[in-house]
Amino acid sequence: MSANENRLCKLIVREHFGPIVEKVANALLRKGRLPVGLISAATKLTQAQVRESLVVMIQHNIAVYAETQERARIVTYYDVNRLAILHRAQIPKMLFYTQEWFEKDGALVAQSVMAHGKMTMKDCIKDILATRSTGATKNDKRSQALTAAFTRMVKERCLVAVRPSDSVSQVDRDMEEEKRETSKSVMPLTATELAKIRKTMAQSKEAERDSANIVGLKRKLNAVSELDDWDDFENGDKRRKTGSVAISEEVEDDVYFRVNFERFIIRWRNIKISELIEGRLNATAKAIMLTLLTLAESKMLVCSEEFSKAVSSVQILNGLAQDVNLADTLAFNESELGVHDAKPSLSECLDKYMDVLEEDLLKITKKDQGRSGQYVVNLKQAAKVMKHRVIEGMVSTRFGGHYVRIMNMLLEKGKSEEKQISKWAMMPVKDVREKLTTLYTFGVLNMQEVPKSADRAPSRTFYLWEVLPDRACEALVEKLIHTMANLRQRRFVERSKRHVLLEKCERTDVQANDGLLNMGDKRELEALNNMLEMLEVQELRIADMVMTLRDF
Repeated sequence: MSANENRLCKLIVREHFGPIVEKVANALLRKGRLPVGLISAATKLTQAQVRESLVVMIQHNIAVYAETQERARIVTYYDVNRLAILHRAQIPKMLFYTQEWFEKDGALVAQSVMAHGKMTMKDCIKDILATRSTGATKNDKRSQALTAAFTRMVKERCLVAVRPSDSVSQVDRDMEEEKRETSKSVMPLTATELAKIRKTMAQSKEAERDSANIVGLKRKLNAVSELDDWDDFENGDKRRKTGSVAISEEVEDDVYFRVNFERFIIRWRNIKISELIEGRLNATAKAIMLTLLTLAESKMLVCSEEFSKAVSSVQILNGLAQDVNLADTLAFNESELGVHDAKPSLSECLDKYMDVLEEDLLKITKKDQGRSGQYVVNLKQAAKVMKHRVIEGMVSTRFGGHYVRIMNMLLEKGKSEEKQISKWAMMPVKDVREKLTTLYTFGVLNMQEVPKSADRAPSRTFYLWEVLPDRACEALVEKLIHTMANLRQRRFVERSKRHVLLEKCERTDVQANDGLLNMGDKRELEALNNMLEMLEVQELRIADMVMTLRDF
């Protein structure tokens, strides 16, 4: 793990949990998994402080533990989940989109769950009502609205159940399961048998992940009379009428839930794909693509899937918003128009749009083989295009358009020598060599030496340049994380410079009456808030680029 990533993780933990927890996290980031005694020795903290810090980190899903048998005693080792810490940089964006998708109640639920790490639905609603009490009658209505929002977020997997095994590292869980399987055999297992066991374990894990059943949801039978209005049930409930009984789903009271950042990343990727299509075509094509991805989203569980699930054109047409104009945004030939130049039906307009998307040079949308009228999205190809655009934007901003042209030529042509690149780019060899060296130092290009003689003399060696997208993404992610760490460090510095003013603002009398602040203090406080807001916005933009390059 890189030093920049460790530094950013340390700064995130400091901002969210304080300096004591930061020391414990820093020791685990630098040294790897450790028991309590060694953490205490490395941080100069008491073992009670270390245990309390570890409890906080486990509660917020950023630390895991593993128990191992060492001679006659069991030793517990602790480690940090770096990816979970880095995801916390996306909390402001997550809360914003939660309010957009689940309205204000969903944002309150997500904020409460993030503040406590993991919560039951009952505790979450109680916490929200305690801070926003509006009277007994209104509290009942608020409780029902919050329950509906919480249930909907669980159904859409934005909140996922937390099981006791989730606090154990995935590697240790796999090793323990493999140990149980191998202990069933009396004789030592061969390599083929061991590979078969691991394959079976992977298949069972994938089947559990792909299961339609959501942990923490239970089905409930509701008595319904013949005159009851079925539209009164919550949107999205799986229900059917069986005589006078309706089957609905509700959240279990004793199950703890946490925010599922993987689901948010999947949704953000889908939004970016639709925005990519909008840049290629128009807003109607964006709406069609977003509808297609939204319909397939329920079966998207990880961001590494290559294709989306198949969606029919009928489903897309039914899922489109009413204000989407299909007919007026297309150009038709005279043969396609009906009597009195009547435009084709909506289904025919949608089919034409799908043909346009399928014939697009990006090759993101295609028909599902063997299924008539169904379409899938090539998520891997879409991610490749989005990554290339991010890299292209970084190179263009940093160096200029000539460097982008050289990079794109190498992507198209493959490995090439300086003279060939100079000929294609219509630039002198000297300028091309300088630009190639700059891009190589930046991490975008890769160079391969092909010696013509055994002495590997530079004069008798071919230097072939190429672009390796995966390696370029890794190099640029490293630079972006370094920049994020610098921005977060700058926020700490700006606050420390004005710690006297901030301590004054935190006084209860000043909070009750801001007139106790003079004009100079108010100007300084406004300048500080503007600076912190600018730094946070820049960090969120860079975090979005990191997400595109690493998680998509």
